[in-house]
Amino acid sequence: MNIRLFIIYLIILLPLHAPIATALTIQQFSDICDSSPNECSNNPILQAYVGGALDLLATLDEKTNYLEKMYCKEPKELFDVPAIIRFIAQRDEQQATDNAMLALVHYIKKWSGCDHK
Repeated sequence: MNIRLFIIYLIILLPLHAPIATALTIQQFSDICDSSPNECSNNPILQAYVGGALDLLATLDEKTNYLEKMYCKEPKELFDVPAIIRFIAQRDEQQATDNAMLALVHYIKKWSGCDHK
């Protein structure tokens, strides 16, 4: 593994390991994306972040009645992690301080296949 890439990941992950972790903002998400030496959607940190959120969303959708139906397409079709990463990273500056998961929810609502009003 490239030492420089390892150090970058370590620097990025260190704040996430804090005992009192704060939510990742869209700006922080974009900063991780920008620091990636390869295509942002292939960044393993962002893939894990989005993948974990999608897993939680699918679990809530399948096992609880707490949420209204969030998506109507099959998860295999809708849960396109690289597309979601690009969507979150391209949010505008007005949303920079928002929680990155809000952008994921906007993505799901936009591409869900449901008629959300």
